[in-house]
Amino acid sequence: MENLSKSNIPRPEYPRPQFVRENNWINLNGEWDFSFDDADIGLKERWYKKENSKNFDRKITVPFCFQSKLSGIEDNSFHEVMWYRRVFEIPKQFKSKKVLLHFGAVDYRCLIYLNGECVGSHEGGYVGFSLDITNYLEESNVLVVRVEDPSEDLEIPRGKQFWKTEIETIFYPRVSGIWQTVWLEFLSPEYCIEDLIIIPDVDKTEVVFDINMKGIGFPELSLIINILFNDQSIVQDTINIDFIGKVGRRKNKKLVKEKIEMLSRKMFFDNPSRFKFKVKIPDHHLHLWDIGSPNLYDFSLKIQNEKTSETYDEISSYFGMRKISIADSGNKQKRIFLNDKLLYQKLFLVQGYWPESLYTAPSDEHIKKDIQYVIDFGFNGLRTHQKTFDPRFLYWCDNMGVLVWGEIGNSYRFSVKSQLRLINEFVAEIERDYNHPSIIAWVPLNEGWGVSGAEKDPKRGYYTSSLYFLIKSIDPTRLIIDDDGWWHTGHNDVCTRHFYSNIDLLPASLEEEIDSHKTSVPKPYLKPYEYENEPIIYSEIGGFGYDFKESIEKKWGYGGLIKDSKGLFERVLDLFKEFDARKEWIQGFCYTELYDQFQEINGLLTFDREPKFAPHKLKEKLDTMFY
Repeated sequence: MENLSKSNIPRPEYPRPQFVRENNWINLNGEWDFSFDDADIGLKERWYKKENSKNFDRKITVPFCFQSKLSGIEDNSFHEVMWYRRVFEIPKQFKSKKVLLHFGAVDYRCLIYLNGECVGSHEGGYVGFSLDITNYLEESNVLVVRVEDPSEDLEIPRGKQFWKTEIETIFYPRVSGIWQTVWLEFLSPEYCIEDLIIIPDVDKTEVVFDINMKGIGFPELSLIINILFNDQSIVQDTINIDFIGKVGRRKNKKLVKEKIEMLSRKMFFDNPSRFKFKVKIPDHHLHLWDIGSPNLYDFSLKIQNEKTSETYDEISSYFGMRKISIADSGNKQKRIFLNDKLLYQKLFLVQGYWPESLYTAPSDEHIKKDIQYVIDFGFNGLRTHQKTFDPRFLYWCDNMGVLVWGEIGNSYRFSVKSQLRLINEFVAEIERDYNHPSIIAWVPLNEGWGVSGAEKDPKRGYYTSSLYFLIKSIDPTRLIIDDDGWWHTGHNDVCTRHFYSNIDLLPASLEEEIDSHKTSVPKPYLKPYEYENEPIIYSEIGGFGYDFKESIEKKWGYGGLIKDSKGLFERVLDLFKEFDARKEWIQGFCYTELYDQFQEINGLLTFDREPKFAPHKLKEKLDTMFY
C-alpha cells in the first residue's frame, strides 16, 4: 500500500476533527494520474475502465486544484471536464471491514468509479460526501473520478470564482476538482455511529447528544460515553441500546444512571436507529467556551458487547458549552449576548485563498497562522466570505476562541435550479458544521447575489425569507442574517450594512441610522419590511488598499489607495474610533479584510501573510475600545 506514511503526503492530518476514528483510516492524498477532457470523450471511451490508464497523461498532487501551483499543474485556462485516477490496496487487517470512501470536497459535479463500476455521484463544490465501496473491492483497486466544473455557469454557487478568463476587482481564480482530503475508512459491518449532533444547553448545564446508528440491536449491546475536561473524566456511563434498528414499542425502563436520561421513551417508527440522550454537566465542572477562553470538552462514544467486551465502533470528538442569544436591552434596540454577556463583534472578512494553493490551505499550520493573526490584531472573530471553509479551519477557530460567521458561495442568476443548488449545499454545510462552538451565525446570501432584482420581484424576497425559516428549522440556536449588507426581509436576526464611504457619512445616532434607510441605495430592507429593533452590525467596512511591496499591477481597493504603512494604520484607527463612538447602537463590524487577494489589496496582511504594520499596535488601541 503506497502513501501510508504521513511524512510524504500533503495535508496528512485527520480531515474530520469532530468525528474521529483514529486508527482505521488511510489518507489518499498525494500523486494521482490526471487528464483534461476538453472534448468530453472520456465517458464514451470509458476512461474509467482499468485497461484505459493510457488516457491519463499528467500527474496531479491531491488535494490541490489543477489551477494551483501546489497541484503541479498550475493551469488557469478553462478546462470543464477532468479525470483523476489512483490505484490502492486494502491492508490485510481491514479485509473484513466495511470500507467507506470519503471526499472532503470536489468542485463541482463528479462521478466515482471503482474497478470499472460507477459507485456514486455528487453535485456541489463545498461540502464532502461518502460512499460505501465494500462490495466493489478487489485485490488491487483502481479509483477513477470524473469531474465537471462549468466555468461560466452562473447558476452554480460559485462565490468569488470568476467566470471570465482573467480575474479582476473582487473576483479570483476558479477552483476545479478535488480540493480537500480523500481518505478511506474501515468500519465494523455490524454496528457503527453514522452521525452525531451535539446540542449544549448552558442554562440547564447539560448537553444533548442526537445519534444516528447503523445496525440492529441485541440485549448485550451498549453505548459507552466518557466526557473529559482537561484530560480528567467528569462523566462516564453506559446505555443499553438493544432497541437500535427495531421498529416498535420499547420497554419503558430506566436505561441509565442519574447523570444521563433518555429523552424519548415511546416509539421509534420514524427512524429506529436515531435516538437522543442528555448528559448533566456537574456544576463544578461547567466551563464555558468563550472568546479567548476556548474551553472544550473531549468525549468518546463506544459501541460494545457488554459480555464479550468486543468493540464495534469508537469515535472521539469535542464540544463547547456556549450560548448565543438576542434580547431586548431597553434602549429601543435588541442586543446580542454570548453566554449572557453583551457581545461586541470585531470581525475580519476572510476569503480563504492561499497564493500557491487557492482554496486549500498548504498545511494545518497555515490555517493556525491565519487565525492567530485575527487575534494578534485585536479582533475576536471572522466572517468566512463566499466560501464554505475546511472543517480543519473551523476546528482551529474552536480551539483558539475565535467567533465565526458561516457562509457559502452564492450564485449570480436567479432560477429554480440556482435556488435548489444553494439550498442543498447550505443545508449540507449546516449539518456538517453544526457542532462547532465557534460558529455563531449563518449567512446564506450576500448583497443580493443570486436574487438580483429582488426590490422589483417579490418572489425573490420570498425566497430570501424562506432561507431564514429553512435554516431556523435545522438550527434554531444561532443567529441568521438572511441577506448580508442589504435587502433584508422581516425575517432576520441582525440588520447588517456595508459601508465603504467617507466616515463623515456614518449616521451619528440610532435615529439617524433608521432615517437613512429611506434614502440608502440599495435599501437595507425590501418592501414592505422595515427595521424592527434588530441588532445592527456593519458587516463590511474599510477596504483601504495599500500595495505594501509595490508589486501589484492592476491593484484595486474599496476605500481608495494608501501610500504607506503609517497612513494605513492611521486611517484604520480613525475608522474604528468612529465605530467606538457609536457602540451603543452599532454592535459590531467586519473589516475588509484580513489579507490581500490577488489584485485586491484591502488586507492588513499581504497575500503572503506579511503584516503591513505591526499587529500589536492596532490591538493595543482596540483593547481600550468597545466593550
